[in-house]
Amino acid sequence: MIARGIREFVGRDWSAVRDAKDVYWGERIARLGPLEGLGIAEQLRLQMLAQDPDWPRPSDRREDLLAHVRLAELLRRAASTRRA
Repeated sequence: MIARGIREFVGRDWSAVRDAKDVYWGERIARLGPLEGLGIAEQLRLQMLAQDPDWPRPSDRREDLLAHVRLAELLRRAASTRRA
């Protein structure tokens, strides 16, 4: 019984699960507004701090900054190609 439950869980269509979550949260934030998104982000931040009071570490912040820099560069490039 337990092994079957584990197999069913592992064998889920994780792409469909992700899509359903994206639709749910997108509709919720569209209905309740941007403050709902900020509230959700704050709840996630507090949950993370409860699990790991040292989060975020300096290395986490550096990685996050680098990700934002990469995204900004990609957006800059995309914007420049649209003007042409």
